[in-house]
Amino acid sequence: MVQRKELATISNNNLVTKSNALIEANYKLGTIEQKIILSLASKIQPTDSDFKTYNLPIKEFNKLLGLKGSPKYTELRQITRELMQKVFEVRIEKKVIQVSWLSYVAYNENDGTIDIRFDPFLRPYLLQLKREFTSYKLENVVKLKSSYSIRIYELLKQYERVRERVFAVKDLRKALGAEDIYPAYGNFKQRVLIPAQKEIRKKTDIAFDLEEIKNGRRVEKLKFIITSQRGTVPEQLTVFDDNPNDFQSSGYQRASQLALKIGFNLTADQYKKWSDHYSEDQVLNVLKSIEKRKGIKNPIGYITHLLKDISSNSSECSSIPAHDELLLFLVTQFKNSKEKLPYWLIKDESIKNIQVQYKVNHHEAASMFKIVKRDLFETLDIKEESKNDLQFNLEQKRKELLKIQEEYKKGELQNHQ
Repeated sequence: MVQRKELATISNNNLVTKSNALIEANYKLGTIEQKIILSLASKIQPTDSDFKTYNLPIKEFNKLLGLKGSPKYTELRQITRELMQKVFEVRIEKKVIQVSWLSYVAYNENDGTIDIRFDPFLRPYLLQLKREFTSYKLENVVKLKSSYSIRIYELLKQYERVRERVFAVKDLRKALGAEDIYPAYGNFKQRVLIPAQKEIRKKTDIAFDLEEIKNGRRVEKLKFIITSQRGTVPEQLTVFDDNPNDFQSSGYQRASQLALKIGFNLTADQYKKWSDHYSEDQVLNVLKSIEKRKGIKNPIGYITHLLKDISSNSSECSSIPAHDELLLFLVTQFKNSKEKLPYWLIKDESIKNIQVQYKVNHHEAASMFKIVKRDLFETLDIKEESKNDLQFNLEQKRKELLKIQEEYKKGELQNHQ
């Protein structure tokens, strides 16, 4: 079988997208080895269904990796030979699997290029990722000189929106491949953590502070307090705008940016499916409305459901308020209530208030309520009723109505007598 080969250039603006499972895998690579893997990962596009064999100019490759002097095949060959012998471990259910990073490397001495390809086992960790992945610009890691800095950057980048991450010291050592060095915590801190902290703060789009969690005098855990740098929107959320094969719609570009904020990778094919049935404004408004939602298990299905709701209930989709704006509006309607309100009352009143505030019909208001329902109930500390609860309440209401009817009939009879 002939492998597809693609002439590739590597730009610092390329986006690296890896599954969180791969980031969490246990492995130890040198700085240059990590940069080779990440540079190759940055060439993968959202629409790729399989790995390609990339044909890279060695001169450009050396420059990116920080290798000084003219291109040296012998030096690179030694690096890639050792890299092909290294494995990473990933746990899948009750299996611990060891796999190589690369399956193929070839040096083309006549034209000064290198052919390189990922191992096929890595497909689910690097291709067509829709859930639980982390993206960042290649420039954030190619400038780092420490392999520990690169690993810590990735482990914290996953949690940038959460803003903190806690590690047991032994688990952090294992993740960094530093189990057997600097056994004293003080040395580990001074030789690994502090230099990484300084380098990451100076050269990347995040920074962190450390809090030590002690058991007696022993430091058992470390809390990393993560902050974003270079503005409020992390730079890793830029679209693959240098890919000529991507869907060239500006709507798709904006939708892709919003999708990354929500936590999934929007493919051109999926955007086209939406745009075939819904307007660009409808798609973008729905994405904007949930961009700060967390824990959406099936974002594609959820967004499709919202689009169907809004489209079927309104021929001209009104502008949907942002999630936080809508949530804040509804919370203020109920926060001063002295008694705990039932689920059904909050739902009914919320939909009525949305209709009035945003000048939409009942169906549109109900669709908008669905976007913030879970967060609203959590904020108000209200438990959503189960089907059994609803049936019980309906039965109670039915009994109350029957009682009112009986009393009314008795009153009518007394009046006639």
